[in-house]
Amino acid sequence: MKEKIVCFAGHRYDFQNIGIKDKLKEEIVKLINKGYTTFFDGGKGFFDTLSASIVIELKKEYPQIKIYRILTYYHHNKDKWKLPSCYDGSIMPDIEECHPKIKITKRNEWIVDNSDILVCHICETYKSGAYNTLKYAKKVNKPIIYI
Repeated sequence: MKEKIVCFAGHRYDFQNIGIKDKLKEEIVKLINKGYTTFFDGGKGFFDTLSASIVIELKKEYPQIKIYRILTYYHHNKDKWKLPSCYDGSIMPDIEECHPKIKITKRNEWIVDNSDILVCHICETYKSGAYNTLKYAKKVNKPIIYI
């Protein structure tokens, strides 16, 4: 059976995400109950942190779920940087040859391309990487849940 993968896109600042935790958790639980077992975390801001913390919390109740950090680049000091043990692993997309200014965009596109559904909270569109990720998901006809 093919694993069903969820990804997230949302704003980096906490003030842009006020009051969404309960709704986000509710949607993640619904997805788990529909058979989604793998979650991709981009690790770039408050919404990513909130989404990952909910998934990690739910792992106690749903031990079958997994969460992976999707990297933009390898850390320059691998001896000091360790992925928290609550993650099931990390994945480095094939973007090492990309120009540094577009690596996050290419990483976000990889996340969308390798997921089955996008959960997002986008309230501002100007110069927003989250908004660009949402636009890309729409372009490739990815199912989207809006929080």
